[in-house]
Amino acid sequence: MPDRQQDGSPPPDAGVAEGLSLIARAEQDGERTFRMLGREWKLLSGVFSPVLSYGTVFYSRAVPFPAGGRFLEIGCGAGVTAVQAALAGCEDVLAVDINPRAVANARLNAARHGATAVRTRVADVFAGLRGEGVFDGVFWNIPYVSLAADYVHTSPLSRAVFDIEHQGSRSYLSGVRDFLAHGGSAHVGLGNIGDLRALENIAAEYGWAVRLVATGAAEPDLHVEHRLYRLVDHDAHP
Repeated sequence: MPDRQQDGSPPPDAGVAEGLSLIARAEQDGERTFRMLGREWKLLSGVFSPVLSYGTVFYSRAVPFPAGGRFLEIGCGAGVTAVQAALAGCEDVLAVDINPRAVANARLNAARHGATAVRTRVADVFAGLRGEGVFDGVFWNIPYVSLAADYVHTSPLSRAVFDIEHQGSRSYLSGVRDFLAHGGSAHVGLGNIGDLRALENIAAEYGWAVRLVATGAAEPDLHVEHRLYRLVDHDAHP
């Protein structure tokens, strides 16, 4: 475990080291099944494995799914959270990922569990989603670690971990309002190895404040605290 700074957060380079370790382990994973949240899931090769982090379990439990409403998940990965949303009663779930293999994986797991409300799309955040209407809940477990512009993604797996110059965060925070129904809620996941101050600053540029609503840490990455934040209109933030 990396040494902590005075405020209890990991040192700045801890996120990079954690991210590189996750990518290396994910690249070793092939097609297989795994158990999570009381169900058995399929993992396709080339898709980030949810078992490498507590994040998927945490967010699948912490995100408030709008029962009877519409839910949009950006960065769906293997589809665990999207399927959980459908099984929790969401009428329509759109699972989106930039990685076509992840989208195929989410579709496979939706069929596996009879989650007929789940639809899938290949898209880079909100690009190409015009015409899908608005949603009662929107969520993205964003890549926790931001790197400089000269970093080149080595595979779709690195996109699940690293956000180049906060480009993904900026796309989400600048566009989510257009896909949010009146009275709906938008959430974002970010671990304590990420740059919260940058997230807050970018959010403020687009009229949002970032409010912490839940935290969790457990194996296999007990040293990482996963955090769920809700976006609220900046003027309404106390």
